[in-house]
Amino acid sequence: MKVTWLKIGLVLLAASLGAAGFFVARPWSLAGRSPDAIALAYAQAVYAHDYARAWEFISAADKHFKTREAYLAENPSWAGLQQALANTLAGWIQFDETRLEIIDDRATLTVHVQAPNGNQPGVSDILRAAGRDTDLTPAERRALLERLESMHAADQIEVVEGEQTFILLREPGGWRVYMGWDEAIIVKFTAEVSSNLPWEFYPLQAEVRALPGETLSATYRAVNRADHPITAKGKHIILPETYKDYFTTLQCFCFVQQTLQPGESQDMRLVFRIDYDLPAGVGEFENKYVFYPIESFPED
Repeated sequence: MKVTWLKIGLVLLAASLGAAGFFVARPWSLAGRSPDAIALAYAQAVYAHDYARAWEFISAADKHFKTREAYLAENPSWAGLQQALANTLAGWIQFDETRLEIIDDRATLTVHVQAPNGNQPGVSDILRAAGRDTDLTPAERRALLERLESMHAADQIEVVEGEQTFILLREPGGWRVYMGWDEAIIVKFTAEVSSNLPWEFYPLQAEVRALPGETLSATYRAVNRADHPITAKGKHIILPETYKDYFTTLQCFCFVQQTLQPGESQDMRLVFRIDYDLPAGVGEFENKYVFYPIESFPED
């Protein structure tokens, strides 16, 4: 499996502020680009949480198994200044020690990656502040960019390193990154409510294809059909239970109780990941929630 997030050499997105205080993406043609250039562009887009852009670099072979709409729902993009600053960080990614092997219409690219640590204190603070850009003045937006560039100029941004292998396919429009969605794990989403809870509750997607190590999002919707507020909580069930420890829930509405007003509808998001070391032969998970009134929630 080849999910990745990195590189430099070529700046895919402009690093200049527009009149509104945002970076402006410039057109970038895929035709005639080398496998390493395509891998770079894909990696930068994913690093910057610009998944609409990343979609353009994914192979048609993969798109047979996942639609653009599904991909963007599973991978929510950042927006505005936050994404613009992430694009700046992405421009500082480096690929070293590139090894490329091309056999017919398939390329295997292995690189040593160095990327800015977006979780580093200081950097993450800037990105979080940028996520509230609607509350910022143009001067405050520009100040965030200047802080980030100042840290970079002073060599104060930590670097994370590792080796990454990309598989690319030569298609009529040029090289594209092969994700391997044909071999992905199927995650099915199901929902129930207890008999004494007057709610509707259902997943907005029946299933997703997930690669081991890939972090994805999914959404459930709950509707209170009663004429009074109700507080309830979801019990999380992972099947097959034997392998539940390989399914990691990173963020979930089931962690806390939920209160809905009469007639209120609420979309509830979860973020999950299937572990890299999932045993061979496990091809499917069921991610199930059963909602109970808070007073009758089973604690076992």
